[in-house]
This record gives sequence, C-alpha cells and structure tokens, in this order.
Amino acid sequence: MSAEKRHPSLARRMRSHFARALREPLVQFLAIALVLFGANHFINGSESSGPAELITISKGRVSQIADSYRLLAGRPPSLTELQALVTDFTDEEIAYREAVALGLDAEDTIVRRRMRQKLEFLAEDAQASEEPSDTELATWLREHAPWYRLPARISFRQVMASSDTQGTQARRAALAMLDRLRAGADPTQLGDPSMLPSMLPAMTQDGVAALFGNEFAAAVFAHIGEGWFGPIASPLGTHAVLIEAREPAREPAFVDIRSKLRSDWIEAQRRAKLEAFQARLREHYRVVVEWPDLYARQSDSINLARLERPLVSNESSGE
Repeated sequence: MSAEKRHPSLARRMRSHFARALREPLVQFLAIALVLFGANHFINGSESSGPAELITISKGRVSQIADSYRLLAGRPPSLTELQALVTDFTDEEIAYREAVALGLDAEDTIVRRRMRQKLEFLAEDAQASEEPSDTELATWLREHAPWYRLPARISFRQVMASSDTQGTQARRAALAMLDRLRAGADPTQLGDPSMLPSMLPAMTQDGVAALFGNEFAAAVFAHIGEGWFGPIASPLGTHAVLIEAREPAREPAFVDIRSKLRSDWIEAQRRAKLEAFQARLREHYRVVVEWPDLYARQSDSINLARLERPLVSNESSGE
C-alpha cells in the first residue's frame, strides 16, 4: 500500500504546502531564473570546456567591504566574517554578470535610472569643482545680486474683530476699535480672542502673508504713515494695525553669506560641467524619434532638449 493511501491527511497537507510554495514570489523568481539559465545553456552550449571568466577581488575592494562592515557593526570583521562577506560579494558579481549576459537588465526602468545616476556621479567626481576664491564669490554675488538681497521687514501689532464672533459686523467693530486705539486705549484690552499673535516680530511680506493672507500683507507693507490704521481684512476677520518698526530691503554683507555663496557657486559649477558632459555624450549618438500619430504632425515644432509647454493635438488646438 502506498504512503498516500496509508496517510491521506498527510498527503493532503503536503500538496497544500507545495501549492502555497508555488505561489511564493521567490519560488516563482527562482523558477524563471532556472528556465532562463536552461535556455542560455541550450542556445550557447556548455561553457565548461572553455576558459573560466576571471573575477578579481582587489585589495581595495576587500578593504571597502571590511570598512562597510565596520561602519555597520562598530568593529572590524573577523577573518571568518570577512571571508563570508567576500564570498557574498563574489556571488553577487557572478549573478550580475550572468544577468547582464541574459539581458535581464534590458528595458528595466529602475536599472536604467540607477546606471544613469552612477554615470552622472562619476562625471561629477571626475570634474569636481575647485574651491572658489573670494574674488570669484564676489563676482558671483554681483552677477546674482537679486538672489541674495534681503527683503524688507516690519514688526507690527494687530487687534482683530473676528468674523466668527462679529459676523457681518466685523468691519464696523474694527472701525470702533480703531477710534478707541487712536484715542489711546490699551490694545491688550480690545479685540476678539484669536490664535493669531497680537504682536509680531520683524517679518518679511511672505511671512506675514503666510499668517494673514496675501491681501493683508500687501496692504500692511504698502502703508505709509504713523499710528494705528485700517481696518484691513484677512481670512479670519478685520484688523486695526500699528507698525512698530521697519527694516528696509538691503544688500547683505559678503562675510555674512560667504558660505551660502560658496555652496551656490559650487552647485552651479557642478550643473554646468554635468550639462557639458551630457552634451559631449550626445555628440556620439544620432537620435531618431518615431513620434506617435497624435504628435507626428507637431514634431517639427518640438524642441527635444527643452519642452516648454505641454503637447496638444492639432484637433484640440483648433487647427
């Protein structure tokens, strides 16, 4: 009598486990790899008779593997551990070469993107920017002065008639508060409760707009004069405002922004050299684009290097 007939429940469990194993992604991946390996062996024949491909693990690479382990573990690897790491690296190198030989890297978006990134990193390292001199940084500052100009700032006090509390009477309430404030009333005793601060330190117009809205910020920065003014509306209510101090826009001192200038200069040099490197690479290739029918009639007007606006069909553009 067979084992399956003697133990039917055991056989069913084994078939169930086998079926679940077949649904595992790792098992499916290994099965695909075996099929591809078999296909490669069938097409190219056995390579056992030819010379083995040489893989050299240099001292520098072994040191790099050991350093990586030390950074992760906090100590150098033992000889046994290092041998295991080198074996793993060797297996990875063999798998990579076999995958490339089988064409598994082709048409893989992630692989293409990573290889492009590594090529660009190599280009940047090979053409690393030199340390800029103060003269070069001063020239950079003159040529890009608007980037570094410090915007105007104001500090101010505000008292608000809340839209939630006052409703449609918020403006009338703000006008009444404004009269009392101009007459010398204590601003801390007026206004509706709010999450907004009543006293704000020196802030740029963008900073004020982030709290009170663009229209409020524009009105406050446009105001000329002394004392309480308003009322000025915001999304939360209507305000009476008193400007405490103004700081006009100004050019920063070189010494205060030297580190920022340096990082911007180096980044600009890096981008310029990378673009030049890519331009040199393009010179070695002739690019032919087979446009889909939707875009074929527009292809003459398309700038491949820099698309400045979305493509539209001739039908949607009214032609």
